[in-house]
Amino acid sequence: MVSNTELVPKKKKQLKELADISVIERRKMAVTTRQQALQTGKDISCSAGLSAIEVPHGLPPAPPKKQKEKLSEVEQQLKKAEAAQRRRMQAEKAALESEAEAVRKILSQDSSRKKREDKIKKRQEELAQERTATATSLSSNAIKWVMGPSGSVVIFPNEMGLPSIFEPKACSYPPPREKCAGPSCMNTYKYRDSKSKLPLCSLQCYNAVREKIQHLSAC
Repeated sequence: MVSNTELVPKKKKQLKELADISVIERRKMAVTTRQQALQTGKDISCSAGLSAIEVPHGLPPAPPKKQKEKLSEVEQQLKKAEAAQRRRMQAEKAALESEAEAVRKILSQDSSRKKREDKIKKRQEELAQERTATATSLSSNAIKWVMGPSGSVVIFPNEMGLPSIFEPKACSYPPPREKCAGPSCMNTYKYRDSKSKLPLCSLQCYNAVREKIQHLSAC
């Protein structure tokens, strides 16, 4: 018979062997699963690559690089020309709108000015008519002063007649200057003697007149 003390170490050894076997099996299973996943990914990528490459009519030939650059330059020039044309059209439109606005303002100012002038003229005519009506309503012997757009008018009644200041007068020239009082002198006088008040023209005539007066007084 086998004792219990001999069975215990055998059982422990068997359990340890079973544990080692299970660990190895698990490692093998993990490696196998990883390899399967990697293999599956490779298969998928290969199939995708094949489906992408398979084109029924084939890929179109790629255009040359220089041709693309030339086309892009032409397109850029066209875009620049279109942008410049749009800017020019916008500037012309803005200028036309500004000119039209200025013309509208000028016409509006002229219209308002003309209306204001017509209103003032009409008011002046009304005032003139009122003054005329007031003047006619006054008595016939009153002097009337009428102010109108064409000027002022003073009306005198027929009973009064025009004042003397309005009567026409003949033009009268000054009388001719007196002749010198000197003997045998025909010149016009330039001054008068302070004592005799006689007209004289020169010192010679003055002395001659003084001598004549002295001679007459002596006689």
